[in-house]
Amino acid sequence: MTTQHPPAVIPDRLFDDDEAEARWRARFRAPRVSVPDWAVDAPDKNLYVSNASGVWEVYAWDRATGEHRQVTDRPNGTLSATTSPDGTSIWWFNDTDGDEFGSWVREPFNGGEAEQALPDVHDGYPAGLEIGHRVTAVGVSTDDGSELFLHAEGKTERFYASKDDAGVAALSRDERLIAISHSEHGDSRHPAVRVLAADGFATVAEKWDGEGKGLTPLEFSPVAGDARLLVLHERRGREELLLWDVERDTETELSLDLPGEVAAGWYPKADALLVVHFHEGRSSLYRYDLSTAELSSLDTPKGRIGGASVRPDGTVEYSWSSAARPPVIRARAADGTDSVLLTPPGDPAPGSAPVVDAFVEGPGGRVHA
Repeated sequence: MTTQHPPAVIPDRLFDDDEAEARWRARFRAPRVSVPDWAVDAPDKNLYVSNASGVWEVYAWDRATGEHRQVTDRPNGTLSATTSPDGTSIWWFNDTDGDEFGSWVREPFNGGEAEQALPDVHDGYPAGLEIGHRVTAVGVSTDDGSELFLHAEGKTERFYASKDDAGVAALSRDERLIAISHSEHGDSRHPAVRVLAADGFATVAEKWDGEGKGLTPLEFSPVAGDARLLVLHERRGREELLLWDVERDTETELSLDLPGEVAAGWYPKADALLVVHFHEGRSSLYRYDLSTAELSSLDTPKGRIGGASVRPDGTVEYSWSSAARPPVIRARAADGTDSVLLTPPGDPAPGSAPVVDAFVEGPGGRVHA
């Protein structure tokens, strides 16, 4: 049976007042930019995405020269991209007309012809990509299931296949270990984790919390030889953090004593975690010291944080906006100095009115409005 939906009614104007009409259109059309991502061994080589061209595309930023360059230019845009660890190349996902089905291509960081990055891997939906100096692990998903491949020494080998959802999740800094997420137990909403040796693919460790409790591997320690893997777990009805030393098969649940939801990433020396906390419509940043278990606030402005990461010098860069202020990329130096790092090109969105918190008691408890 075909359902006939009424056509959308789109008015030519929303407001009679010209200034009011211009303001809402300017907010809607104002370009945005993401938090930069950089090559792990060449931090001057950066990528970000922006919709300045009208669709989301990939941009390269060389911090040493200050040059910004649009990398991709496709009718329906490009969102997924990363750099090689040495910063010499950019990998971006080349799908078919925005349907997310395609393959990874690679081009020089400073510009040049794009080529198939892994020609021996068939097209599909992306299921993870981890690029090392010696090995590259990539996942592909199709209607028939999931396949994971490793490329090393000029050869590509399939090391995992399943009719269920699976993906490449993390590669250790020394490129010895590969963490994958899988749902062999039949529940893709609550995956399990397996860690394999990159040389030979023997199982090093695996973990599953049982029915209805997912484990999401985030990233290995950024220090070579450190086999700790940062993982999200759901053992108490919400996502929380744990550190799993996969070679010793020991784990430490991190008790942050924060309401709401959290996400996290490593500080460069693996001595702390950058924690993003989401609660009651706002976001905040914290540093969690792994030796003392001390959680300290980074005192960012009130608002919403759309992404954050730590530079090699300890500077935290993050996307920030509020109800009254349009999005920008801010940088908080190790000494606490906080400034705007990047603003989207073109005219910024007009400011708006700040909002206040309101709380309503309901049958399930207090509701934040």
